[in-house]
Amino acid sequence: MLFDTHTNLMWYPEHYSDEFVEFAWEAKRAKMKLSKDVYFAGSDVNEQNAFDSRPEQLLEATEDVDRVIVFGIKAPYCGINADQQLIADFVKDRPDKYIGWCSVDPNDADCVDQLVYNVNDLGLRGLKCSPIYQNWDPQDPKHLPLFKKAEELGVPVNIHQGTSFVRPGPLKYANPIQLEEIAIACPDLRIVIAHMGHPWEDECVVLIRKHPNLYTNISALHYRPLRHYQAFISAIEYGVEHKLIFGSDFPSATAAQVIAGQQKVNQVVQGTNMPKVPDEMIHNIIYENWKQFLPEYA
Repeated sequence: MLFDTHTNLMWYPEHYSDEFVEFAWEAKRAKMKLSKDVYFAGSDVNEQNAFDSRPEQLLEATEDVDRVIVFGIKAPYCGINADQQLIADFVKDRPDKYIGWCSVDPNDADCVDQLVYNVNDLGLRGLKCSPIYQNWDPQDPKHLPLFKKAEELGVPVNIHQGTSFVRPGPLKYANPIQLEEIAIACPDLRIVIAHMGHPWEDECVVLIRKHPNLYTNISALHYRPLRHYQAFISAIEYGVEHKLIFGSDFPSATAAQVIAGQQKVNQVVQGTNMPKVPDEMIHNIIYENWKQFLPEYA
């Protein structure tokens, strides 16, 4: 079963600032120079080509996907403010395929209450957050109550721990290693680190090796072919290839484009004696590994 564990439902100007889409469009243009497997909306308005994912776009992009996790991040610090009710309404109308996750800003004094409301009242089934987008320190113990509550509620968490194009986003909070204190304090909390924590893929790999309930997704990796290949080889060398799960990060790419990107991972070492990423590993990332992280849907 093809399970896309990482899609966004947000668009300009309702949920993004002008600065966000300006930088997002430049980042997308850079990706398009390296790979054809990038989603392009084809709008006459560049701001809508940057990171727009409207309901009709998401439905079309996921037409051939069996299950889809949908969220929209709440990060006013860097110009993103997704509508959590919108997410809940979208998945409520399509319960057999789409699963809504909420986003909560850990800086909000009532963030724990927000999480409880989003889960118990809106019916959202996971939490999405990001230190670089929301400007919070993952090593600060004041944020632990939010993650302890997620652990208590039994909802998994997706954390964007890695770089981004956003100008104000603090890189000092972006290294995956900084999640270790949360993992230690909340051993039963399922966490997936988005994008293998790029460009700190090795740090992500050694972190998920240590903690049974930490995983990572491979969304947004294939645009940079050398980093993509190196990240997968690191996962093999540290024995965590089974903890890599599929996600598209739509509207960065569609699931089909991400699959195409995985199938090209060995092209950068073609004709050399460098080790190859096995076909079985690629198959398992796309179709199997999600079952360990989300057994309730298996």
